[in-house]
Amino acid sequence: MGYSALGALNELYVHSANVNNAMVMTIIGIYLHAVFVSFTLGFPLAILAWLIKWYRTGDALFLNYSKTLTMVWAVNFALGAVTGTIVEFGLLDIWPTSILLFSSSAFIPLLYEATIAFIGEAVLLVLFIIAIGRWRARYTFSILIATWLLGSLSGYFILTANAWMNVPWGGMGDIPHALYPFLPSYGPDAANLTATLNLAALLLHYTVDGSGSVALTSTNFTSLVGTYLTNPWLPMVNPDAVVTTLHTLFAAYAIGVGGAVALAISIRFFRTHDSKYAKLLKPLLWILAVVLLIEPIVLGGHFMGDDVVAYQPLKFTALTTLTGGPGGVYGYEYYDPVEALFAYGNPYHPLYGFKYYLSQCRMLGNTTFGELYSELDPGMLSYLGPPLTNVTLAQNCEAAVLSLEPLAPLVSAFYYTMIGAGILLAIAAVLALFTYLVRVPILSAITDFINNEILGVLIGTDNVMPFLASAMAVLSAIAATAGWAAREIGRQPWTVYGLITTNEVVTSDAITPGFVAFVVAILLAIAVVGGPWPCTT
Repeated sequence: MGYSALGALNELYVHSANVNNAMVMTIIGIYLHAVFVSFTLGFPLAILAWLIKWYRTGDALFLNYSKTLTMVWAVNFALGAVTGTIVEFGLLDIWPTSILLFSSSAFIPLLYEATIAFIGEAVLLVLFIIAIGRWRARYTFSILIATWLLGSLSGYFILTANAWMNVPWGGMGDIPHALYPFLPSYGPDAANLTATLNLAALLLHYTVDGSGSVALTSTNFTSLVGTYLTNPWLPMVNPDAVVTTLHTLFAAYAIGVGGAVALAISIRFFRTHDSKYAKLLKPLLWILAVVLLIEPIVLGGHFMGDDVVAYQPLKFTALTTLTGGPGGVYGYEYYDPVEALFAYGNPYHPLYGFKYYLSQCRMLGNTTFGELYSELDPGMLSYLGPPLTNVTLAQNCEAAVLSLEPLAPLVSAFYYTMIGAGILLAIAAVLALFTYLVRVPILSAITDFINNEILGVLIGTDNVMPFLASAMAVLSAIAATAGWAAREIGRQPWTVYGLITTNEVVTSDAITPGFVAFVVAILLAIAVVGGPWPCTT
């Protein structure tokens, strides 16, 4: 690979200083927003559990705490809206090329999120504040459940946009496969091929020239690109959208109920040993146990993994880095019967390393971008220009593969952290379920022995239930944080998998460390102001 070609590909695939600085702000902003959103989605379930106990027992303790948590819910809803607005402005200002996504693949889901789900959730939340403790049970429950469902629907719409960025199924067809042979077909060809080629040429040109996002400021951008996605409804039926939504929402429910409410109640019990906190905690265990047994075992461990194997092969290779052994993912292929069984249903199926993908890239031969555009869209040759016209498709493909190699150990570390936390979560959920919630022969005898004879001896029998709740709370936060990191870092070098690189999206304005520190300080201030609210329960 010549120096000029290497330099051009580095501009496309190796993170610039601007990208690295922008990522710091974006990561903190998105995680902060996710925390408040998780609380907002989880609190209604805790309130529902307490209200059911109140209606059944008449114990005012459950009603009083339901009212308190409702006000905390309202505050967190407002903070979620604030942080969400900050994230949205950040995407438009710091990653301006993302407007292409919002106006094409994400237009329909984000339109419905803003006009139906979010507004409906806000209206019903106010109505529930009025209704709780005043209206009949069937009206109060109906409003609460409807509010929670609209909040979950809002999450579905937003996660649909994210799912398309990870798996651009519905529109892209064989376009990514033509550039990266190891990628599959992504559904029907609803993307305008000419628009895709023109957009690619513009982004490539301006990225090599300094910043890909400048392409959007070109006076003839709209006329050159035209209609990019001819069927904006297709992302709504993306096979990854439902899986991503269920997996992520269940994680949010666990964090909201466990990480905020159950943990706060458990801490109060440890400090006071007041029996009322044990009474408040037990209804929450039902939610935690059910959610945490379904989410990591079914939604996370199976369907999400299937999607990664099928649609994001490079990410799957990166995920398995730490268990690849000597050479491992950096070779052509290796064998891991456990990973192969879960991934392919066959313990003898080979797992592919980076050299396999490089060999796939070499199948593209010596065709250059210049030759490709001469055949398909010669009018855009002037935008490519040297050295891009001399870069071969194989070189471009290889650069994409090699750019993920340095990140692979980090992606794998987050992945196995998520797996480890998920296993411990499932154990804690089983111990809570069969000792404190339901009695099942043999199973309950085993969990009773562990809880009473082992944990009870170590920390005291009365502390076992709040200890399990606390463990589930902390582990759910660890699993969710690590899992999302593995998902998003593993998507590199692309913002849209197989299509648009990170460097093509970042702003052309210099992002200085001082500006990053200023934005982070604002985000942390919001976290400090909003953080104590869940603990007031």
